[in-house]
Amino acid sequence: MRRPRRDSGIDDGWDSEISSGLALAGFLALVLAAVTLLAIGPLAKFDAYFTLAPPPSSWLPALHLLDRIGQRAVCLPILAVVVFLVCRRQRSWRPAVVAAVSVFGLNLLVLVLKVTLGREGPYTVDPSFFNGGMAYPSGHSANIVLVYGLVAYLLSKYASPSRRTRAVLWGAVAVLSVTMLLTSLTLDWHWFADLVAGLLVGGIVLELTISLDRAVPVSASVQGGPQQVVERIRALRIGQRRGPESSV
Repeated sequence: MRRPRRDSGIDDGWDSEISSGLALAGFLALVLAAVTLLAIGPLAKFDAYFTLAPPPSSWLPALHLLDRIGQRAVCLPILAVVVFLVCRRQRSWRPAVVAAVSVFGLNLLVLVLKVTLGREGPYTVDPSFFNGGMAYPSGHSANIVLVYGLVAYLLSKYASPSRRTRAVLWGAVAVLSVTMLLTSLTLDWHWFADLVAGLLVGGIVLELTISLDRAVPVSASVQGGPQQVVERIRALRIGQRRGPESSV
């Protein structure tokens, strides 16, 4: 009779969650490579087809407001608030480390791709690559998927919300992604392939982040969190107040 393995739960978790997440990240990377090759070749005409006429001037205030949801100045403070609350709840710096490494990795990857592929925006009416531009992939659409995806993931994992709340969080990420794509297309700030590639890059980094976070054991986390920092500051202040009294 075969004896059950002691670590079967850990192995099952690795097989079902971490391995599937890494496989999905690899699949998205292959899709990104295919989209890039098509955009360099036959998809260039497709990009030109999706270049829209300038929107009515009355639309511009609303479109510019919607476009800000993908800017780092907007999405990163939202992520920072969520990270602070989760770290305080868990009394651990692990969520902060996860978010910081992930955001840094995304910005580095997007920068490398932009510089390497060098595509200009639709204002040039030239969808070709390797001409010194910085349009491909879209950083805004990549930010939408990764940053708001991190918000949904961190709250889902560390705040223990209900299943319905988790569905709402991930549904909001999908809605924001579509909104970003349509807004940038309408404003003619990116080619269609730029936006799709940005969504894929954000998805790749998000899946890698989630998989690695699940793979690293909790024992490797940096414990303490912001609450412990506050408690230490209070203890120092109390010690400073009692110092003169104790010396009398």
